[in-house]
Amino acid sequence: MKKLLLYLFLIINCQFPIINCFGQYTKLLDFVGSSNGSNPYGSLISDGTFLYGMTYSGGANNKGTVFKIKTDGTGYSKLLDFANDTLHGYNPLGSLFYDGTFLYGMTYSGGTYNDGTVFKIKTDGTGYAKLLEFTPANGGMPYGALISDGTFLYGMTNFGGASNVGTIFKIKTDGTGYADLMDFNTTNGAYPNGSLISDGTFLYGVTTGGGIHNVGAVFKIKPDGTGYTKLLDFPDSSNAWIPYGSLVYNGTNLFGVTNFGGTGTCSDGCGTIFELKPDGTGFSKMLDFTGTANGSFPWGSLISAGNFLYGMTTSGGINDSGVVYEIKPDGTGYSKLLDFSGAANGSIAFGSLYTDGTCFYGMTNTGGANHLGTIFKINPAGMGVAENNLKNDFTISPNPFSETATLRMTNPQITNPELTIYNVFGQKVYNQFIRNSTFVISRKDLSDGMYFLQVKTSEGSSTKKIIIRK
Repeated sequence: MKKLLLYLFLIINCQFPIINCFGQYTKLLDFVGSSNGSNPYGSLISDGTFLYGMTYSGGANNKGTVFKIKTDGTGYSKLLDFANDTLHGYNPLGSLFYDGTFLYGMTYSGGTYNDGTVFKIKTDGTGYAKLLEFTPANGGMPYGALISDGTFLYGMTNFGGASNVGTIFKIKTDGTGYADLMDFNTTNGAYPNGSLISDGTFLYGVTTGGGIHNVGAVFKIKPDGTGYTKLLDFPDSSNAWIPYGSLVYNGTNLFGVTNFGGTGTCSDGCGTIFELKPDGTGFSKMLDFTGTANGSFPWGSLISAGNFLYGMTTSGGINDSGVVYEIKPDGTGYSKLLDFSGAANGSIAFGSLYTDGTCFYGMTNTGGANHLGTIFKINPAGMGVAENNLKNDFTISPNPFSETATLRMTNPQITNPELTIYNVFGQKVYNQFIRNSTFVISRKDLSDGMYFLQVKTSEGSSTKKIIIRK
């Protein structure tokens, strides 16, 4: 049975700006309800100009919204009001995916069978189309985002399938070609939460239930539905269990968080950060969340930026409203970057952070002026990912590009720069060292959309946005 978690949180009525060693916090939006949505659960993405997201509730019908907003907090626009009808579906619990033309997403409820839908919509709010209605047979109630290989969209459902504990599926962007790749069961995992990620060969994900101890598993599967392998059963000797969110891959290890377990003083543990190799070996618990000191009950996913992983928790911190944190991939260097506090800057972040290479952006489910959630950004002054050192700056053209683009270092004397490309979820999708000051980038297996191209040298790092379009 799906576990429902209730959180008690402390609302602090504080109206002062939040400034700490991480940089300047800015609240971009207070959710109001009917006019602009409320209580988001997912994360933000970007097309290079606007941030896009969804709310679980609020809007004209109190069934959720799709919206966009500029990174400075201006230009808010509600693109869609979900409704309790068979056309739209309603109550989205995940994030959007952008392919350069359409935004794609899923709803947790609605459709003919009230099991949710897959939809697409253009960034100006036109072109809405329902691509799929979930049914008891093909899955239901998805909690996560879609990913794409350029031809198919891949996703998971929290329920439905042969055992009614979730499925993995794929579908083309025009709504054709649906295939049920796998039905979860109590042995191979159950109730997947979050999104799939890809290393180019396998898709990787986590489940919140199932496995040997019925508290979650890590798995991989090929995009054609073959090669399913359960990489890990929670808990092992580390006592980490029930992972919520998605994995992130840095080219060597998979990283994730568990909502419970660890050595923290919470009744069932306060959660953990873990790493695992793609072949299922090398599991290691990197951090135990403990509550006030470093947060508790992480729900969303980690993102990779520069030399750190970044994430949020739903609880813990000074005000028991959650924190923003960073940690190095080797488990060292943990730092609490922000304490959420309620009315001033939001509380209970269920989603993940997003970075444009300069600032970090996120949403909280509650808190803010109306206690209905917020959109915020943090300017990470002094962080490596945000430093654009003129000595190692570069140009990229054309941008946008369809097949190839040329990278040119501003200073041709720079030697052996490291090129890394991140997708909009902060996941590393390409990495190599460049031998010359001019380098041709090929899209290879990258789908249409926006990416962040980072060049790192001994002088520091420089990051720019790139758009790939057909």
